[in-house]
Amino acid sequence: MPKSIKVQAVADEPAPQNEYMKSLRTGLRVLLEFEAGPRDLGVTELAKRCGLSKSQVAKILSALVDSGLVAQDPQTRTYHVSQRSYLLGSRFTTHDPLCQAATPVMRDLLNRTGHSVRLSIPHGEQSLYLIGLEGPYFIDTGWHSGNCVPIGASSAGRVMMAFMAPAERERLLALPVPPLTSDTVCDHSKIESMVTQARESGYAVQRNETTIGLGVISVPLFKSDQQIVGALGIAFPAHYLKASEEGPLITALHDAARSISQRLGCAVYPVRTLPQGLHAAPAKARR
Repeated sequence: MPKSIKVQAVADEPAPQNEYMKSLRTGLRVLLEFEAGPRDLGVTELAKRCGLSKSQVAKILSALVDSGLVAQDPQTRTYHVSQRSYLLGSRFTTHDPLCQAATPVMRDLLNRTGHSVRLSIPHGEQSLYLIGLEGPYFIDTGWHSGNCVPIGASSAGRVMMAFMAPAERERLLALPVPPLTSDTVCDHSKIESMVTQARESGYAVQRNETTIGLGVISVPLFKSDQQIVGALGIAFPAHYLKASEEGPLITALHDAARSISQRLGCAVYPVRTLPQGLHAAPAKARR
């Protein structure tokens, strides 16, 4: 009988699927480093951040440049996200149900109040500033659409935590909050008190905590089954609006948030609107 013949794999035989997935994950890890931080990153910095060799990172960046997702500055030789990344990301805001429901209502709210309007969503352990419409009182705070902030540091994050499932709320409340400004509340017990108050009142207010000179009032947004999906906020110069003048803005925010939530399938908006003529909680309770 003929002897069995062992066939040796040729060099161009496809690699196992897990090797492809490993390479894909490594490439995505490099790409996602552009999500936050400086606009431009070099090979050395990316290698350090990702724990990879510079040769690995250089090859990955070459592929990303070929795909159009990343571009290289010919002068500095550093890399940044390119137009194709924007086109890919814009598909989210174009087709996401929350963005579709919120955008026309946000425009009406801006016209009604004259203040800048923000839409934020939970993003892991952060609050993602998703869409912003700037009003005539706009001040450049350095925070723009696509920025993230630790969820415990912003009014949007606190009001979203207020309506999350208890276990998730407790997990997020335990996270450290970095001092973004000298006025950022970082004490866990104070933040927990703010979140509790936000659940009772249906809104949260912060002044000078993410940016000196900036005030933000945020209210929750819900989808079907009254599940928290995001936060709607009004941003204003902190010196422009007294705490005693917040009531009408809170009412306008709740009216807009109710409309957006109903568009998302939330039949009953589970927050009481601040009655006309009543003011927001005293500033000392919120800092």
